[in-house]
Amino acid sequence: MKHWTEPNGIFLIQIPTEWQYLNPVVEGEEEKSPYSFQPYENANGCFQISCYPLEEIAPKLADEYPNGVPELRWRPSRMDDSEFCVHMFYGASADQALIGKYIHDASLDNDEQINEELRLVDKILKSVVIVPPGDRKLASDMEKFDRFQGALAASYDLLDNAIESDSFVEVIAVSANQIDAFLRLSIVIAIQLKNQTDEVPIKYLFQAEDERGLMERKIYDDALKYNVIKDNDHKELNSLYKLRNRVIHRYIISNIKTRDLPGIALRYVEACEKVRLILRDLENKQKDCQYGVYGKKFMKFSEPDDEAIKRLFADVNDKHLIRKFARKVTND
Repeated sequence: MKHWTEPNGIFLIQIPTEWQYLNPVVEGEEEKSPYSFQPYENANGCFQISCYPLEEIAPKLADEYPNGVPELRWRPSRMDDSEFCVHMFYGASADQALIGKYIHDASLDNDEQINEELRLVDKILKSVVIVPPGDRKLASDMEKFDRFQGALAASYDLLDNAIESDSFVEVIAVSANQIDAFLRLSIVIAIQLKNQTDEVPIKYLFQAEDERGLMERKIYDDALKYNVIKDNDHKELNSLYKLRNRVIHRYIISNIKTRDLPGIALRYVEACEKVRLILRDLENKQKDCQYGVYGKKFMKFSEPDDEAIKRLFADVNDKHLIRKFARKVTND
């Protein structure tokens, strides 16, 4: 199983590692209730879960439990028609009203594969944990941190593919992305170490579609400010940044030659490895702390087992969404 956090940090659930969170996958689908999940391969049905403020959906129940509903109990129901069978589950916990739904084709009713997926749905529903309001921002930020990690891992597929095909422009572009990512995470850890806090300065790890994010050179400046890199590193990164811009934006109108690209790509790869090692040192520095993304509380430094690797593969698959880079996460 792998954990999934509601985008606003309202609740946590455990879903099968072999199941995919669909909302970001479907074009135009927003990350809001209902949240949909189904197996990566050979899906027979779709599971959805929604949450709403209890006072809006069940005001009488909210009045009865002013401090929140103490125990989550699910009430099952059915809403079938000639085309689809819909298994409904109604529940309430703390300050939230919850609705679960499992939908499958009517022709598959009582099919053993459907029954197996319903057993998994039961496990998911039993795993629901409502996050206290004061902890919801942190829960949401940690979910973004996990997505950041998955995207960073996925970038290595792009880099390996570019190196194997001698696609030097792509090597430069992906390496620049990785340097930026390593520095962003290093800055987050440096800030947490300085302030001895779990708080995640999320502006470094996530940028919404309509949000003006932090540009690369600002990241270089902040990395210098927080003593992540030294002056010479800062100068080298800015030098590479200018070269990268010539390659990406001014290849045709500048005097840069194709024969220059392998050398620039090599400089980028070397700089990327240097920054990665800086991040590794900061991670090691934080792992014995009681706070921070790599602190003992979040157990990010535990030895990876097969299930942890499968979870990472699932995160990478969710970033790629193309078969070429798909990794196997199923048990069969």
